[in-house]
Amino acid sequence: MDKNIRVNRDIRAPQVRVLFPDGEQKVMDTQDALRSAQQQGLDLLEIQPNANPPVCKITDYGKYIYEIGKKDKEQKKNQHVSALKEVRFHPNTDKHDFDFKAMHAQEFLMKGDKVRATIVFLGRAIVYKDQGFALIERLTERLTSVGKPEGPAKLEGKNLYIYYVPDRVKIDAMKKTELQDKAREEAAAAADKAERARKMQEKEKQKAEEKE
Repeated sequence: MDKNIRVNRDIRAPQVRVLFPDGEQKVMDTQDALRSAQQQGLDLLEIQPNANPPVCKITDYGKYIYEIGKKDKEQKKNQHVSALKEVRFHPNTDKHDFDFKAMHAQEFLMKGDKVRATIVFLGRAIVYKDQGFALIERLTERLTSVGKPEGPAKLEGKNLYIYYVPDRVKIDAMKKTELQDKAREEAAAAADKAERARKMQEKEKQKAEEKE
């Protein structure tokens, strides 16, 4: 039993506001409320102990706890634990490799993850740090539809890095647009299918008339 919820004789207040299964509610002595619950084969649960008087509900305690547990499980299932993902580049990364890694960065941000983009300068490649900053600018522009820089790019030793965080407003808008586009495509496909079925019926009807 959930120790955070007082039930039946554990309820200490002399009076409570009772919510009945049929939606009725009224203030009554706790003992009378308890008797009413017992007569219905149910329990008296204190759901708002800090109210004046405390609010109680007549319900099945086991079912109540089961429903709460079910909701908590669903919420945890739908929660995405944000993680830090990294994509690594070199100052002379070619277009194909850049596009491939930028696509992965977009996917990470769409899922709600934070992304660290790192430009690695190997050997004497540090002399090309301007190319690294230019690559960061290209990446920032590419990711603008789903994310935004958490701060400016920083150069530490032979690594240039920047963090991106998801832009929830833009991501939600993008997902909404995608759903609308999908709905339109499905509607168009259904209409096309119906039109083809109609034409097929007309042909079959015409063939039947010609045979007659």
